[in-house]
Amino acid sequence: MSKEIIFNATTTGELFTSNHFVHALCLLGESSGLSKEDFSDRIGLSLSSIEDPQVIIAKRYIVKAYKILLEFTDDELLGAGTNILPRGSVDLMVKSASTEQTLAQALNAIEQVINISQSSLGSTVFYDETSVHWLFSPTLKESRFKLLINTLCACMAHKILSILITNEVNLEYASFSGDKPTNVSDYQFLFTAPVKFNQKYCEIVFSKDWLKQPIRCNYQEVKHYFKVPLSITGYSHNDLGIVRQVKDIFAASPYACFPEQQELADQLGMSVRTMQRKLDMENTSYMQLKDEVRKRKALFYFEHTDKHINEISERCGFSEVASFTRAFTRWTGTTPSKYKK
Repeated sequence: MSKEIIFNATTTGELFTSNHFVHALCLLGESSGLSKEDFSDRIGLSLSSIEDPQVIIAKRYIVKAYKILLEFTDDELLGAGTNILPRGSVDLMVKSASTEQTLAQALNAIEQVINISQSSLGSTVFYDETSVHWLFSPTLKESRFKLLINTLCACMAHKILSILITNEVNLEYASFSGDKPTNVSDYQFLFTAPVKFNQKYCEIVFSKDWLKQPIRCNYQEVKHYFKVPLSITGYSHNDLGIVRQVKDIFAASPYACFPEQQELADQLGMSVRTMQRKLDMENTSYMQLKDEVRKRKALFYFEHTDKHINEISERCGFSEVASFTRAFTRWTGTTPSKYKK
């Protein structure tokens, strides 16, 4: 029996992630002829930030990195496979599946599209007494990208299922072969279920009861997501809402250089007064959301890196460590130095 290591998501991973996936995507781009420097310029992160294993970034950079390689390789497997997965393949899967009546029929339609594509995807579905196992075994040019590509395939497969029935399919678990990676925290971004490593297969597993669910997907409403397939990881069945939009903008601000209210309102496509009114209706404010994002980023750094308090303070947008210490004590009831122990 293979050794089982299980990790669950934690709340501090909502907005941030380590840079490991972005670094892996940078290396994958380099293997296809895109230099690290060009990748750095296109994604808007310094090469040192991409290569430092303890840098925390906004999770949206993972999708941005995928988009960069998608455009460079014209391949939805990003040039990693021995055969390409033509652009539009994931879109065709959803378009075909959305015409079916149940999730069971939709899953069969997806498998047919994958088989016709003759790509390196390597997808198989099998059933046991109670569960559905969707396995991935892509044929890759280089084995060092196996975990990266398997993870992206598993994550996108899960989201496709959820989009088809307009309800989040609860996974029993997701599993991957190979050793536990150093970037376990990244899986908080991708999965909302236990994640197992050192397993025989790369697979997502869910109850067979889901197969009875009717297809409710309106393809015309979701098709824009599939221009960049990994963007479906940000798909929500609820309205994104101004609070989440503001948090995402704050989280993506480099070194916590948060936009002022006017700049933020411009990014949201509304006046400052309208933005303030909408936030007030959600019982929050610009300053409260800024404070919450700072807190989440600080906690993520403490939990997933060993960076010094001074550097964490700077990366969370504080000009003085004393100010950071006061804020951190207010957030957690203890000082940064005591929390770090």
